[in-house]
Amino acid sequence: MIKQRFFKTFLSLACSVTLSGVALGQLEISKDAKFAVDDPEFTTLQSPTINDGNSKKFRAKNWLEVEVKLKVQKLAEEPKDKYLDEIKVTWHIVVKGQDRKSYKITKTVTHVNIPTDEEVYVSIYLSPNTLKRITGKDKASKSDLEAVGGEIELRGAMVGFFSHGEKAGWWRKALKDVEATSKFPLLNKNQTPFAPLWYDRYAEVMPKND
Repeated sequence: MIKQRFFKTFLSLACSVTLSGVALGQLEISKDAKFAVDDPEFTTLQSPTINDGNSKKFRAKNWLEVEVKLKVQKLAEEPKDKYLDEIKVTWHIVVKGQDRKSYKITKTVTHVNIPTDEEVYVSIYLSPNTLKRITGKDKASKSDLEAVGGEIELRGAMVGFFSHGEKAGWWRKALKDVEATSKFPLLNKNQTPFAPLWYDRYAEVMPKND
């Protein structure tokens, strides 16, 4: 009996190690390209006010911005014009809920005209209403986020990733007591009132087809 229990325990541990190795292996960077990627940064931004000559009273609310700086580090073949046609950034964010649940929200944003010789920023936003609906707070902050992570993709291959709050790759695993949902939207910069602001800081978001 003791030998049987030992064997079961050993087998369980061995499987765990193997699965962990597979999970880590899934985050391997492409051999043909790589991006240098910084840790996520968080900023609380008030809805901008514009003086257009009309007097309409409203209370500016707080948005939560998450941004990541990145730069091309390696390319197997450098484009002649030093621009990449597009990259995709997939964001994963876990928000603490006022109902004692946690919610995982995911969004993929396609960026175009990426310079290969400059740093650019990519960003994602949680609106005031989304934040209050989930957290119950008027002034939510990064402390309301349990984890942030994501991957940068070029021509179907991963060329970089970022993580905050948990070890990289957490978004590829089953999360206990976390509900994946599309009910609460993440927004790209073009979907926010900040669309025309600080334009040259950020990678261009691919516009919707007319």
